[in-house]
Amino acid sequence: METEESGSTPDVGVRGGASIGGTHFVNGTNHEGKRSAHQSWSLRRRVTSLLAVVAVVLVVAVSVITLAAFQARESLALQVDSLTPAVSAVEQTHSAYLTQDHALRGYILTQDREFLQPYVESQLTLTENQAVLAQLAEDNPEVATNVDDLLAAGRVWTEEFAEPALEQVSRGQEVTQEELRRGRILFLELSRISDATTSQLEAEIKEARDGLTLATQQVVALLVLVGLVVVFLSVFLWVMLQQWVLRPLEELAGHMRQVSEGYYAHRISLHGPPEIVRLGQDVDAMRERIVQDLDEVASARRKLQEQSVLMENQTEELRRSNLELEQFAYVASHDLQEPLRKVASFCQLLQRRYQGQLDERADSYIDFAVEGAKRMQTLINDLLAFSRVGRVRNFAPVALDDALDDALSSLSTRLEEADAEVTRDPMPTVQGDRTLLTQVFFNLVGNAVKFRGEEDPRVHISVERRGDEWVFCCSDNGIGIEPQYAERIFVIFQRLHTRDKYTGTGIGLAMCKKIVEFHGGRIWLETDPPTAEESETSGDRDSGRTGTRICWSLPADPAEDEDPAPDRGTAEPIAVDSGDEGTEDAETTPEDSAPTAARQPTGTDNPGEDGAEPGDRPGGVRSAQPDTGGGTVPPGHGAGP
Repeated sequence: METEESGSTPDVGVRGGASIGGTHFVNGTNHEGKRSAHQSWSLRRRVTSLLAVVAVVLVVAVSVITLAAFQARESLALQVDSLTPAVSAVEQTHSAYLTQDHALRGYILTQDREFLQPYVESQLTLTENQAVLAQLAEDNPEVATNVDDLLAAGRVWTEEFAEPALEQVSRGQEVTQEELRRGRILFLELSRISDATTSQLEAEIKEARDGLTLATQQVVALLVLVGLVVVFLSVFLWVMLQQWVLRPLEELAGHMRQVSEGYYAHRISLHGPPEIVRLGQDVDAMRERIVQDLDEVASARRKLQEQSVLMENQTEELRRSNLELEQFAYVASHDLQEPLRKVASFCQLLQRRYQGQLDERADSYIDFAVEGAKRMQTLINDLLAFSRVGRVRNFAPVALDDALDDALSSLSTRLEEADAEVTRDPMPTVQGDRTLLTQVFFNLVGNAVKFRGEEDPRVHISVERRGDEWVFCCSDNGIGIEPQYAERIFVIFQRLHTRDKYTGTGIGLAMCKKIVEFHGGRIWLETDPPTAEESETSGDRDSGRTGTRICWSLPADPAEDEDPAPDRGTAEPIAVDSGDEGTEDAETTPEDSAPTAARQPTGTDNPGEDGAEPGDRPGGVRSAQPDTGGGTVPPGHGAGP
C-alpha cells in the first residue's frame, strides 16, 4: 500500500502510464499536479459534486419547461373556457333573433298565432345566451364593445319593431310597409354586428391557438434539450464511475482471482479514491485471516478424518452386534422355547400324577418349577416383541376407534371379572401401524384394570388436538403412581411392586414408550392435580389425587380438521358385571393361568396347554407384558400402572 502518514491519499496508478522519479506520465503528458488535486477528493465528495451539477441542470430545465407549459395552459384555457363558448353564444343569439324575425313576419301576414310559437321558444334561448355574452364582456374587455353593441342592437329591434308589431296585430291593426322596412333595417344591423363580433372572437381564438402552438414547440424543444443534457450527464457519470469505481474494483477482482486460485500469499494493493484503498486494505486483512482459518480447517479436517475412521469402525462393530442380537432373538424364539415347553409340560405331568403322593414341600417345588418355566417363556416372548417394534415401518391410516375396539374386545373377559367401566372420547384417524397402536391401548387399559384400588375400576380414554399433534390420555381411579417415579416406569424391567403382589415382566410401559416414539410421539405420566372433569372421570372426589393419568401424543395430519372422527357413540361407558379383585396383568396368556406358589394347583393343566405361546397380542398377535418392571418401592408408595 502506498499511503502517507498525514492521511493524504496515495497516488493513483493509471493503466497504460509510467512512473519516473515519482512523476506520473500518461501518453507523454505530465499529470502530477492535476492528479494530486484530483486525488484529494474522496469518492463520496466526487459523486456528490457530480450529482449536484446534475441536480442544478435538471432544476433549471424543469423550471423552464414548467413556465412554457403554464403559458400553453393559459392559451388553451382562454380558447376552451372563454372564446369558444362566446362564439357559440353569438351564433345562437343571432339564430334566435332570425327565428323570431321569421315567426313575426309570418304572424303579421297570416295573423295566425301558431306562427308565434317559435318566437316564444326562441326567447328562452336569447335570455340564456345574453347572460353568457354579458359575462364574456366583463371577462374580456377586448370584445366587450362588440358584445355590448350586439346586445343593444337586439334590444332596439325588439323594442322598436317586434313588440309594437305584435301589439298592432293583436288589436287588429295592419302593420305598414314602412314599419316592415324599418324592422328589416334594424335586423340587418343586428346581423352585421353579430358577424363582426364572431369575426373578432375567431381572430382571438386564432391568436390563442398560435400561442398554444408556440408554447408547445418550446416545451418540446426544452424536452429535447433536457434529454440531450441527461444523456450527456449519464455518459459523463458513467465515465467517472468507470474511472473512480469500476476500474479499481476490476483490479481488486484480479487480485481476488489470484487468491482464489490458491496464491494465498499474494498481497492485495489498490490505487484509487481513499474508500477503494481502504477496501483493498480490508480485503487483504481478510485474506490473512482466511489463511489462518485454512490452516485451522486443515488441522480440523485431519482430526475429522481420524474420527470418521473411528466412527466407521464403531459402526461396523454396532452392525456386527445387531446381527448377533438378531441371531440371539431367533435362537430365543425357537431353540430356547422348546426346552422350556418340555420342562413346563413334564413338571405339570409330575404335578398331576404325583400330587398328594409326595409331601407338601415336593408339591411346592413342582409348582415353583412350572411357574418359573412359564415366566421364562413370557419374558422371552416379551423381549422378542419389544425388540421387533420399529423394525418395519408399514404406516397407513388407522382409525383409532377401531384399534381401541380391538383392544377392549381382547380385554373383555378381564373387564367383566373386574366389573370395570371404560369411557372414551371419539378417536381420530392417524398414520401408523394398527397392530402397534392397538397394543398401546391394550397395555394401558389392562394396567388400569390390574392396578386398581378398592373401588371398581373406572377408565377414561380422552383425546384433544394441540397444534400439529393429537394428545391422548388414559385416566383411572387405581392405586396411582408417585411423581418421583414418572421416568422410571417407562424403563424396561423396572417394577414398583413385587411380583407376588402384581404379576408381570416390567416391559409393558417400556413397550408403549417405544411404540409411541416409533410413531413420532411422546409419552409421559401426568403429575399435575386433576381437573374437576378428570376427578369426575377417575372417581377422585377428595382433596388428594388418586388414580393414574398417562398421556401420549401422535402426529396429526395438518390437512385434516381438528375435530376427531365423528362420534360413534363411544362416549357411552363399557361396563360389565362383577369379577374378583385379583386379576392378572394386562397381558395374561394361557401360561399366566398356571399354578403359582401362592395358589394350589387345580390339576386341570395338561402338556398341550403348556405348549401355548405366551405374550399374545390382542387379536392373536404376539405382544409384551404391560407393567412397569422390577424393583420395589418402600411401603406406602404408589405402584406403577
